[in-house]
Amino acid sequence: MPRTRRQSWELLAGRFGYRLRPEGGAGVDTIATLASASLRGLVLIALSTPEVAAQRFPARPFGAAQPADWSAAALGAASIASAFLEPDPAIEWNDAKLASVRQALSSWALPNA
Repeated sequence: MPRTRRQSWELLAGRFGYRLRPEGGAGVDTIATLASASLRGLVLIALSTPEVAAQRFPARPFGAAQPADWSAAALGAASIASAFLEPDPAIEWNDAKLASVRQALSSWALPNA
């Protein structure tokens, strides 16, 4: 597994306050491999069936209060993440942590055109 994919999952999990499930039996490399395989499969399917890429599903992953439209790729990644990750009890969600997450998200976002 290329380090960058593993590092991306480690960064995202840590930034959003998640850790590996101790009983999960898999590491970040496994999560990255499964997510990559899922996404590659969806890309290959979309080549011959383009509507797959445009499909949206109303879902409430992670117990969200309201359903939202999710793509198959997003549902796949969320399903894999929730199978192997859990909230890190060592993370204290205070104003400083929330500000840190907001700052990270704004720095990752594309600038408004």
